[in-house]
Amino acid sequence: MFIRIAAAVAALALMPAVSRAEDAAVDAAALAARLDTVAGKVESLSEQYAETRNDVASLKRLKLSGYLQARYAWQEAASFNGSAAATTPTTPSQEGFFIRRGRLKAVYDATSAQYVLQIDVTPSGVGIKEGYVSVALPLGLAVDAGLQLFPFGYEVFSRSSSDLDTLERSRVTRAFLAGEYDLGLALRGKVSLVNFKVGVFNGNGIDSGQAGRDNDQLKDFIGRAWVDMGMVTAGVSGWYGKTKSYAREDDKDYDRNRVAVDAQLYLDLLPFGGTAVKGEWMWGHTTIGNTGGNLGAGGNLPGLTSAAPVPTGSGWYGLVVQNVGQNQQVVVKYEQYMPNHTADVTTATSKTVKVQRELQVALHAYVGGNMKLSAAWYHPMNGEKGPAAASDPKADQFIVQAQAKF
Repeated sequence: MFIRIAAAVAALALMPAVSRAEDAAVDAAALAARLDTVAGKVESLSEQYAETRNDVASLKRLKLSGYLQARYAWQEAASFNGSAAATTPTTPSQEGFFIRRGRLKAVYDATSAQYVLQIDVTPSGVGIKEGYVSVALPLGLAVDAGLQLFPFGYEVFSRSSSDLDTLERSRVTRAFLAGEYDLGLALRGKVSLVNFKVGVFNGNGIDSGQAGRDNDQLKDFIGRAWVDMGMVTAGVSGWYGKTKSYAREDDKDYDRNRVAVDAQLYLDLLPFGGTAVKGEWMWGHTTIGNTGGNLGAGGNLPGLTSAAPVPTGSGWYGLVVQNVGQNQQVVVKYEQYMPNHTADVTTATSKTVKVQRELQVALHAYVGGNMKLSAAWYHPMNGEKGPAAASDPKADQFIVQAQAKF
């Protein structure tokens, strides 16, 4: 009897321990299940993080930038077409309120290669400005293939349209480098202190009336070399090529050559801001354009039945930029352009203007980090001219511009 009682007591004593063991086993199983669930969630989050990290890394390689230029312009020629004798008013294309440029640029950097696309969006339409692929090579070299800036001259190759000293490029630049971009293949790099870019291009740019297409099977060699020594920068540019006029019965070839030299000097002369002095000279044959029925072969070619050589032209400009404090800038520029060195202005009835001159003044105010307000005045003047040509071209222009960048 005693033994039975003792066994019962022992059994009763062991029951809590057994219960606790069973509970522990249940808790362990539940914990294991929870851990499995948590591990699954962590793994899922890790996968999502990896995907997000890859997306962010890809987005970091993509850089977007752009600017918009809203303008109001008044031009004196609108009132009487540049001549007091004219009775029919003519409104210039850049008169009143308008959008001068609306640029959006995307650059994707994949380390060994780079993709660049820039478009221009204005009320007149949407057009491509740049579109090229850049491939990195050993020794710091790179190849650019596609639609890109002419590697020629300071105003085109080295100055963005958002940062022009007097809002527009000089007359000689607009004549020989109209449109500013062309299709081609170019090599760029640096040798010691000398930077360079040289390549082969269609040669007639995207502003020749050919919608960016080449007007012939000939190609032009274009290049620029420059040095940057801080206080002084300078460059030389060269262009060798020919253009063919298929509108002529003899499919005549014309020279399309140019040379240019430029220099910029940066000084601290005045206590209230830095000073920059800049100048450039350009000489060449065959401007870019589509006049005289030449189908984009050149803007100043002789008539279709003429045996005259292509005109030789040249021009230059000099300007001074004075900073006033941190946010204001004053620019004074003088330029001269001679479209045809051999133009005859000696006859009594000649209305030809052989030398075109212009004085320009611009004021810039920088507001915040992305806004620039500008006002510019342009005063064209006739230099050497025929006796019947007006002394004053009556083409003064005044421009007010607001530019925002991002």
